[in-house]
This record gives sequence, structure tokens and C-alpha cells, in this order.
Amino acid sequence: MTAMTVIADALKDIVSASFDTVGFVTGDTPEQFALGKAMPPGIRPPCVLILPGEGTCTDSTLTRRREFHLVLVDMLKSGGDTRAKAVWTRFDTLLELFPADGVQSGEVVFLPESTRMLECSDGRAAACLTVAAVFPS
Repeated sequence: MTAMTVIADALKDIVSASFDTVGFVTGDTPEQFALGKAMPPGIRPPCVLILPGEGTCTDSTLTRRREFHLVLVDMLKSGGDTRAKAVWTRFDTLLELFPADGVQSGEVVFLPESTRMLECSDGRAAACLTVAAVFPS
């Protein structure tokens, strides 16, 4: 079995190729974090935060599956359409790192599962990409 820390570090390496600031957070849902929880020390937007999600073990295929939420947090700049498009462009960059057929790192394959925009109330914008790490039991 591949340790969760090894999987998380591999995921951070993939995301760090396109984003300068990437960090781990625990204990929050993406929605709670986006609604105003303080950023971890030393991390400022634009950034991607990695939160662990649910995990499952499938006996029939002898694989494990662990979700990770990749939360892109950015500061809103300018106004109107330009403001929204700037955040969407960053989110597209994150999405491109995880094509539908997956990204492999060692024995782990990262598959995109879902996306959603998150509500923020303080001049930030946030979006979440949930990926599944699939690996042998």
C-alpha cells in the first residue's frame, strides 16, 4: 500500500509545476475554507491548497481510492468580466494538469472527478477540482 503522505507529495509535485504556491490543509471542506478560514501561515493567493477527502478500498479490483480536493484560491482583481475570466483562466490551468485519462506518478494514477466554483465573501475567488488517487492495495 502506498502511504497517504507519498500520494500527497506526488500530487503537490504535479501541481507545483504550474503554481508557485501549493500547500496542505486538513480538517476543512473546500466550502468552509473558501468562506473565510484563515490561510495557512506563509501561503498567500494565488495558491492551490490540497485537502484530503474520502477513501475507499475495493476488494474486487484490489485497489484503493483516495480523494483529494485541490482548492485554487485567488484574489479578485479589476472588475466585471475581466475579473471573472482571470480566475477561470487559472482554474483552466489547474484542470489541464489532470486529463480525463489520468496522470501517473509511480504506482498512483490521479483521475479528475469533479469541479465546482466556491463562494467567497472577502475579495477572493475559489474553485475546487476533486481528483481521485487510485493505487494498488
